[in-house]
Amino acid sequence: MQIVKLNLARNCIKYLIRLYGIKEIFVPYYTCKTVWQAIREENCKIKFYHIDNNFMPAVEFSRDDFIIYTNYYGLCDKNCEILAEKYPRLILDNTHAFYSSVKGFATFKSLRKFFPVQNGVYLFCNNILNEKFSVDDLNLEPVSPQEDYEKFCQNEETLNMQDIKLISPSVEKIMKNIDFENDKNLRREIYNKYCEKFDKINKIHHILQDGEIPYCYPFSPVDIKYKNELLLKKITLIKLWSELPDNYPECAMLSDVAALPLNGYYKDILI
Repeated sequence: MQIVKLNLARNCIKYLIRLYGIKEIFVPYYTCKTVWQAIREENCKIKFYHIDNNFMPAVEFSRDDFIIYTNYYGLCDKNCEILAEKYPRLILDNTHAFYSSVKGFATFKSLRKFFPVQNGVYLFCNNILNEKFSVDDLNLEPVSPQEDYEKFCQNEETLNMQDIKLISPSVEKIMKNIDFENDKNLRREIYNKYCEKFDKINKIHHILQDGEIPYCYPFSPVDIKYKNELLLKKITLIKLWSELPDNYPECAMLSDVAALPLNGYYKDILI
């Protein structure tokens, strides 16, 4: 596969739509709305699908269908493997799964979700779009939601306005100095600490598989009081995506998920 280094994950979707002339694409209801926005901006039709309690599509697709599947929280590698074997045109959204292997028709991975960079994404596909793009010259100070939530939101708004560009050289420079092995070990260690404290009161249960490196610990409490206890500690809880309608099957498990961070701020949560 070829690797194309761009500025944002949503722009990978635009890139693929242009590259393969995609006219319609299946997308899960439970995903970031920027995915929907990117598809619509390319005048591509969206066909939504639900997922079940195992984060698998609750529908069957045709082998000719283009399908985006989200590797939720970086914990759905097995699902990705099953779906990639079944559907030749599967596009894996690995923004939550930087360390997961490349599978399917195409895969894209976010850098800023895992590392202290302003943006950046790796797109893996079989061809290159015959279109010239400028190099990203954005200059944002990367910040986590726990460090400065207001600035984090301001950064997100700025990124939402960015067209397709090639990855910034400054981002590439930072990536060369990342200790990936240490990062992987730390993420698994913190995730397992969360499991010890919260699994009994969490509607989402997942034991890490060998080689699986999570993006966060997804916390969907069985009772809102447990979430309120964290809020009383003045801990910033990040919801990944918007509320789902009550009649959606995903709602019972996923309407109130907080992404607990796998960084130094976990100590505040586990007090």
